[in-house]
Amino acid sequence: MRLQVEKRFWGLLVVGLLAGPAARAQQVLLQTDVATDTLPPRTGPNRRYFGHLYGSIGLAAGPSELEIKSGFSSLEVQAGGRLKRRLGPYLAFNADLRYAYLRYGLAPDVARPAPFGAGFDSQTITYHQLQGEASLRLNPERRRGNTVGRYLDLLAYGGPTLAANYTAVGPSPSGGRREVVEHQPAYLARWQGGVGLRLGSNSLALVGRYRLSELLPGTSLPEPPRWVLGVELGWF
Repeated sequence: MRLQVEKRFWGLLVVGLLAGPAARAQQVLLQTDVATDTLPPRTGPNRRYFGHLYGSIGLAAGPSELEIKSGFSSLEVQAGGRLKRRLGPYLAFNADLRYAYLRYGLAPDVARPAPFGAGFDSQTITYHQLQGEASLRLNPERRRGNTVGRYLDLLAYGGPTLAANYTAVGPSPSGGRREVVEHQPAYLARWQGGVGLRLGSNSLALVGRYRLSELLPGTSLPEPPRWVLGVELGWF
């Protein structure tokens, strides 16, 4: 009887020792398989889909007989989002939706016909606009990893004007200061659009846009500069 018990004990011990490594190996295998993602990623800077926010600032540039102030007195600021759809190793399509603020500061001491006048210290035209943009992206690098890399965008944009204002500030004939503000005047356009180029590397880009639409339709005044040149910073 004792001999049978000992044989049974040693048999169970051997079976346990043999089953232990197998059980541990099976457990590691199961953990590894569960953690492995069998679906390829579809989103990311160099994946099929990629979305991000961005902001940009640009200065008005180019010739104009309207005579505006240079520098930050005449600029465009934008903030919006972009969705990229990769079409191939070198080609992608972008769709943007953004808010744009455009301002032109008119040079003082310049005689201008109506609706603008003379004798003001400052005159500004401001636009608040909702813009949509479509662009075709060219990537020269094929093997760049999951990054945006270097690119060139050919773009076209346009959208309605949410608000357009003309503001003039100057001395009052009776003394003191006077301010003239016109909201949504008839001589300021209600829609703007144009084309442009974007040359970038990852989150930083140089942008140039050329306005095709008129800002002062139906007037005898010359147009403000049509070019806006600036920089764009993406938030990835």
